[in-house]
Amino acid sequence: MPPLIPLVDYSDSDSDSDTSSSPDAKRAKPNSTSTASGLPPLPSRFHDLYAVAPRIGQQDDPSLHGGRKRSIPHVQGNWPTHVYIEWHLSRLEFDCLDEVFRTLAGVGEREEGLAVESHLKSDLGGELPLHLSLSRPNVLATAQRDGFMELLGDRVERLRVKPFAIDFTGWEWVSNFDQTRWFFVMKASKGPEKELSRLLELSNRTFEAFGQPPLYSQGADKLGGFHVSLAWSLKKPSDETMQKMEKAIMGEECCGKKIITLKGRPQRMTMDVETIRVKIGNVVHAVELNRKEKEEGSNSKKRRFSSSK
Repeated sequence: MPPLIPLVDYSDSDSDSDTSSSPDAKRAKPNSTSTASGLPPLPSRFHDLYAVAPRIGQQDDPSLHGGRKRSIPHVQGNWPTHVYIEWHLSRLEFDCLDEVFRTLAGVGEREEGLAVESHLKSDLGGELPLHLSLSRPNVLATAQRDGFMELLGDRVERLRVKPFAIDFTGWEWVSNFDQTRWFFVMKASKGPEKELSRLLELSNRTFEAFGQPPLYSQGADKLGGFHVSLAWSLKKPSDETMQKMEKAIMGEECCGKKIITLKGRPQRMTMDVETIRVKIGNVVHAVELNRKEKEEGSNSKKRRFSSSK
């Protein structure tokens, strides 16, 4: 594995918004929200109703959050804000990625007593979606929230990015900028027409209009840093342990090869992108891609994006 490098300024609070085909199938995938019972899939907005865990308290107590610390202290009138893509896994996808996590955690525990925590499950064991970040954990003032969403919605509409799919190209350990947490991630492609780069640039420009820093300062189109975080640890794994983790994940005893796209191999697991989400405080807004064409002929500006507490 390559050395650890900080790609995303991950938040360490519990409110992190840290985003599919059958692994054995072609690119076409089953509906990730369908069930074996044949019931119709849940609407995308349903998931936003339960996207935020109850607040335990305003004071930063790492003992309540597995040793994690807030990167943004709570201040009355400030609203933590994050733009991201959410990925709700199918049954096959979840089982495969959970197997990768258990293999990863087993090697870490065996080699150096490393505690690795999963992003796939909550503290109570409930299954969670994964996320791909399109912003840093930024802060908006109360008076800025509506203006930010209006500007972001208008820009997404004008950008006219159609729904697309991304592939995964490898595994990597990355740290947050203050190196208080390390994340095991699936490296993601930019999309067939560099859609992720375009959405990131849009998100960065919108935050900059409100005095907030961009996710990547070097320029979105020049970076290959997009990724989905699968697990995290408070301790940096050694280079030797990282190499053993990757070897175990890509070996015959684990389904890691069924996720990553390799040269000369069929397409593996993909992530469909149809909506970007914005979490402001405890409210999640859903901004659909290509919405202008979907609502052509209707006066639906007020419905450009939805929100749920």
